[in-house]
Amino acid sequence: MHSPVLMFQSSRFEIVADEDKLTNPGIYGMRLAEWMANELPTHGYHALGEVIPEDFAWCVPVAADDCELYVACTSAEEGWQAYVFADCGLMERLAGRDPRATVVAELYTAVRSILEDAPGISYLHTQ
Repeated sequence: MHSPVLMFQSSRFEIVADEDKLTNPGIYGMRLAEWMANELPTHGYHALGEVIPEDFAWCVPVAADDCELYVACTSAEEGWQAYVFADCGLMERLAGRDPRATVVAELYTAVRSILEDAPGISYLHTQ
């Protein structure tokens, strides 16, 4: 389960040489993910350790009680993208205790607010 994708433009996030060797060719976003991890505490969230390179994005693991929660940060043709996703155990879902919709929506609101308030972020919209 994931949130809508937040699309935006910014020149504040540099691309680190060869960072896409840890993801897939052309997938950047390490500096954006690191910045997001540092901004999350201003909205009551805390990153768990370092950002994680995945095939599709740089992910910020976020502290959550009932599931694994992440902010995915990646490059796009027209700028940058960020979205929230969560995973919880199959047993939780089968038992009808799937917290993903709530935790994703709450963190998405915080991420959107961080981007709206940040200097140097423009053309913020959802896809």
